[in-house]
Amino acid sequence: MHAWAAIAGLVLLGSSLVSVACGDDGGSEGGDVGDAGADSGAGGSSVTGTGGNAGSVHYGGNGNGEADCAGLITDTDAHPMSALAKPDRLAAVTDPEFGTRIVRVTDVASDSGGDAIKPMYSTIQAWNADETRLILYEVGGGHRLYDGHTYEFIRDLSIAPPDLEQVYWHPADPDVLYYADGNELIRYSVSEDSGTSLHIFGGCNQVSGGSDPMYTEQAFVYHLDTDSESDRVDAPDLGPQVGPSGDTVYLAGDVYDGSMTLLRTLDLDNPYDHASLGQLANGHDTLNIVAFDPGSAGSGVGTLVVFDLTTGDDFVVVGQDTGYPYPPSGTHISAVAHHAPGWVAVSVVGNDADGQDVLDNELLLADTNTGVVCRIGHHRSHGRDGPQGYWAEPHASVSPSATRVVFGSDWGGGETVDTYVVELPSYEH
Repeated sequence: MHAWAAIAGLVLLGSSLVSVACGDDGGSEGGDVGDAGADSGAGGSSVTGTGGNAGSVHYGGNGNGEADCAGLITDTDAHPMSALAKPDRLAAVTDPEFGTRIVRVTDVASDSGGDAIKPMYSTIQAWNADETRLILYEVGGGHRLYDGHTYEFIRDLSIAPPDLEQVYWHPADPDVLYYADGNELIRYSVSEDSGTSLHIFGGCNQVSGGSDPMYTEQAFVYHLDTDSESDRVDAPDLGPQVGPSGDTVYLAGDVYDGSMTLLRTLDLDNPYDHASLGQLANGHDTLNIVAFDPGSAGSGVGTLVVFDLTTGDDFVVVGQDTGYPYPPSGTHISAVAHHAPGWVAVSVVGNDADGQDVLDNELLLADTNTGVVCRIGHHRSHGRDGPQGYWAEPHASVSPSATRVVFGSDWGGGETVDTYVVELPSYEH
């Protein structure tokens, strides 16, 4: 059996690889700088490491249901957003247009008096392996731990990653997460509230997921199983990412193997657009990206275009080729459903915050194995046009089972940003 979790900065998978960026000291909380996907494509560097056979896949194996579009809207028609009152904390509402259940997780104004509590980033898995725990981030306050099902707050986490989104749940052990601290890789036990250093990276003052928060100089892959490092390649401001199979490493449009030997270059017009690494049910790793223009060889354009890292082929899932409009602005992609390979969540702010046009202000869940797209709700956030700017971008993240999607929202341009969860009909608890 093989389990994995792809994330900005690190990817944890079966071949025990960790891709790393080495650079100078420096850091930031986030904001524009923290928008790693905008600067480094799929969002940064990566870690892998549970053992097992690369290429095998596992559906619905953590007791939370199985990904399914049954009962959801899958057409390409306009479903104009209508008014919906913001629910109280831990209360649920039904999306008027798409019929899905949306639960409000936080109330930052009463919880802490702050401005925003939201998911770390779309390329970061918010839930642990069995979905019993959930990590959110409070702007100016740090990482917060919640019950993964009831959404009750548990405690603040005493961790210090290089940047807010560089925190990575273990794909199989629900008690373990990873992050870098200085030039060390830390394995942190949530139950014990303590970390252990796994490896010190020589020749680096600090390691990170790349791009954010520091200017990086070199990229390389660390093998957890053999405690060894690959050759290093020059990669100013970028960090590599390991594909879920453990056989591929992605860096700025190029695909490498685990020793950082170049395998192929993808036909991308802009390898730095928002993206997330995932895996198809056949075991092939994928880059899931929003593409606004074709590559030089004519690759697809769309809100969700999939590139097969094994073959280099691409196909459009959400785009004009499949009946959707040209990609709106403010799109983020989450392909971290490691118990449901091929299922990808997409959040779109869109060209208008009123949600009247197709894709504007929408949340999607797509099965990239089949091309079926479920339209699962309006997130109702104004994104960068709202009072909280960057922090109001939804940054939707799909759960490991792809039965839930967590997102942030200012709920119609409000003064604060809170976290909400779409619970799909297939979710079981």
